[in-house]
Amino acid sequence: MCRRIFLVLVFIALSTSNLIFSQQKIKPGAVQDPTFWLTSRNSGEAYYWENRTDNEGKITAKKQTGTAFNFNPSIIFDATQDSLILPLGTDKKRKQTLFLVYKVKDSLKEQFLWTINDPKKIVALATNKRLVDLKKYSYQSYKEKIKPHKANIHFFQQNITDTIARSSSLTIGQRSKLEKLPPEDFKGNIGEILVYNRVLSGLETQKVASYLGIKYGISLSQFESKNYLNSSGDIIWDIDKHKGFENSITAVGRDDASGLLQLKSSNMIEEGLLTIALKSKSNKIPNNYFSFWSDNSKNLIVKKQEQGAPIGIAREWQLDFVNPSDLSLDWNFNTSFIKGTLPKNTFYWLLVDYSGKGTYQEKDSEYIRLGSTETQQKLVLNDFDWDKQKTGKTNFTIKIAPEMFSSVWITEATCGVTGSGELNYTIQGGEAPFVVTVKKEGSDTVVKQWNQAAKSASGVQLSSGNYEYIVKDAKGNLYTETVFVADKEGTFPDLKSQYQLTNGNAITLDASQGLKPGNYEYKWYYEGNFIDDNPKILIDQAGIYELRLSSDNLCKTSTKIAVSTDGKENLDSNVLILYPNPTIDGHFTIAMQFVQKTDATIAIHSLNGKLIQEKEFKQIENYLYDGVINASSGMYLVTVKSDFGTKTFKVIVK
Repeated sequence: MCRRIFLVLVFIALSTSNLIFSQQKIKPGAVQDPTFWLTSRNSGEAYYWENRTDNEGKITAKKQTGTAFNFNPSIIFDATQDSLILPLGTDKKRKQTLFLVYKVKDSLKEQFLWTINDPKKIVALATNKRLVDLKKYSYQSYKEKIKPHKANIHFFQQNITDTIARSSSLTIGQRSKLEKLPPEDFKGNIGEILVYNRVLSGLETQKVASYLGIKYGISLSQFESKNYLNSSGDIIWDIDKHKGFENSITAVGRDDASGLLQLKSSNMIEEGLLTIALKSKSNKIPNNYFSFWSDNSKNLIVKKQEQGAPIGIAREWQLDFVNPSDLSLDWNFNTSFIKGTLPKNTFYWLLVDYSGKGTYQEKDSEYIRLGSTETQQKLVLNDFDWDKQKTGKTNFTIKIAPEMFSSVWITEATCGVTGSGELNYTIQGGEAPFVVTVKKEGSDTVVKQWNQAAKSASGVQLSSGNYEYIVKDAKGNLYTETVFVADKEGTFPDLKSQYQLTNGNAITLDASQGLKPGNYEYKWYYEGNFIDDNPKILIDQAGIYELRLSSDNLCKTSTKIAVSTDGKENLDSNVLILYPNPTIDGHFTIAMQFVQKTDATIAIHSLNGKLIQEKEFKQIENYLYDGVINASSGMYLVTVKSDFGTKTFKVIVK
């Protein structure tokens, strides 16, 4: 028996428009001869199933309730009262391919998706958690994260041969009366069902998956082949050309052979966070035109991200957009997803890199002021020119800053040469003239101070070290930034620029290895925040780390280290994840997943060993614990102790 299973995240839309598809035979991904193709349709408040093939199953014609599924209609399906049975025919050879787009109300409960039935027994079944073969009494669990997603696309293939021919059928969502099985009846939404009485090829599967992925706001990152194809089999989004941006892949566009016209979309991983709509002044979206966007999968917690820039989120997006004629995009961002404490009298700023490289160089990037952080919940940009440099690719992220601030970048110094480093900056907002002051960090001693009318300046000479940069405009607006000027020569650690966490295992970095004898000062930073002053640190979280190393000759060097993850978990061990870290207000969450039930204890200590609080748990297996460190800012040790061992997190409270 050959089966392939894929789970992906879901929802979507079929927007109405007077744009007309070309006259051709429409099939999903142009893959012909589906045995059943059921889509959800609506007329006002009334929803119904549309059977787009000639085959007939036990499909109700009654009006049903429904709701939006990424701007497309979907049936609200309650298997305790709704039924859907599709005949698969009578044959010794059973070859099927199935796609089911759904969203459950409660993702923590195991619910039936479908059963394949002989006249007197169930042959196989699938739930939102696993696939079960009742002939062999074996099952295969889907790979999922600790917090499973409610919306998914289920994919299944089978190719088996029986000794005798039997009639079989596919029942959607219902608990079987033939077997007493623990899962519950399905309760949720169903958007689309596709059944083929054959095993699709890899190319055919990917074309159908791409059609559904675009239509229902799905990332194909969990499929074996992660590229998106149009109905002709051409690659329209290549994962190899979007390194670092493989998460929440979303698109708008048109493909006539698939009957696809998706004018508005929001990825269902975080439904409603970012919504983009495609428009045409002439009301003509070209056939096989698509605009894609995806993100780097980082968090939405506001904090310091990098030197010389205001606070913001680590999440960054990459947008593919080319305007061949009169097309434009409407951009909508829901700030309710952003977490963390926002300073008063600040605004959301969109930082855009038109080069598409994500380097945000001064010549390629632009800050755009959006709404106030105190009043506005949704940020909107209509008809914005995302392709100013005609590269076809644009990166962007969200920053939090006052009405006036500066973006700063540093030219490294030469060790031992006074004033060989440079501070460069551009003032955003504000009113000239500006007073610029540079002080040594932690000192009131002014290194330099001057007045200027221009908003940009470069080549302010400084030696290596830590400085406080202050700008004041004519209205009295004040902005302060702390910067580090490193030496381009000096002592560097024997560490690589990139590391990867594999199979959920942590790694240890030792900056002292390979250094010549001497006295060194070590300062480790994680995404802009100081975390440790020891030469050796244990790393179990992906992100950007920086080591600032001072040597006997007072040379100060900076080494950036990018740590990624392969996304895999160690299946033979437990999974313990603490986030966010650093925490701005002391609140944190620990996701615990143990191999089997165990007693556990969470303890919080100060660095001097004083116990601050302790919490005990009895016989837990999968658990999310929300905790808070009610203490002053600093570093604390959060320890999780169980029958399987002890793990300690160094948590920084801002």
